[in-house]
Amino acid sequence: MNMDGSISYKKMEELLEYQISHHTNAIVVAGTTGESACLSDEEHLRLIQFTCRIVNGRIPVIAGAGSNNTSHAQLLCKNAQNEELLEIPNVTAVKEASGNFSQLAKITSRYRDRLDIYCGNDDQAVSALALGAKGVISVLSNIEALLESLTSDINPVPVKTAMNMMGLSVGSCRLPLCPMDDFAAQQLKNCLKLYHLLSE
Repeated sequence: MNMDGSISYKKMEELLEYQISHHTNAIVVAGTTGESACLSDEEHLRLIQFTCRIVNGRIPVIAGAGSNNTSHAQLLCKNAQNEELLEIPNVTAVKEASGNFSQLAKITSRYRDRLDIYCGNDDQAVSALALGAKGVISVLSNIEALLESLTSDINPVPVKTAMNMMGLSVGSCRLPLCPMDDFAAQQLKNCLKLYHLLSE
């Protein structure tokens, strides 16, 4: 978002390219996990159009059309279809974000032959996959490189290394844990700089 509250299409393009370069399978734009409820219908449609133009068929784009108002959700679907941005011959997937694993288990056992089930909560993704979900619609994927860096070695070595780099001075890990090797530590440092957690 720009300082005036408008959509930053420049930043959106950077995020899309980041996701694609990190091998994301699909992009969900204007989904209910984000700030779609705060968008005007015009902004919503323009954001979908922009995303489709930038992605340019490299990976699938899933156009969000969620709303607490059913008739409004129908309108959003029609708008997307009218712009040929979204073709939905019937429902083919469900985002399950209730957090209710019993419900998820029922949905996957009953509908997995007809529907792809996706987890809508990052913290429940592994459990959802174990129950038959096909994937996760992830918010954390936006900081995937940071998460990967912080889990690149035995816990808590990378986290303590990062904290020390950030000036929090937590010291080293006790034996038998060893410091990160120079290459991994440099990768972690570069990642912290990328996310503006360290000054240049």
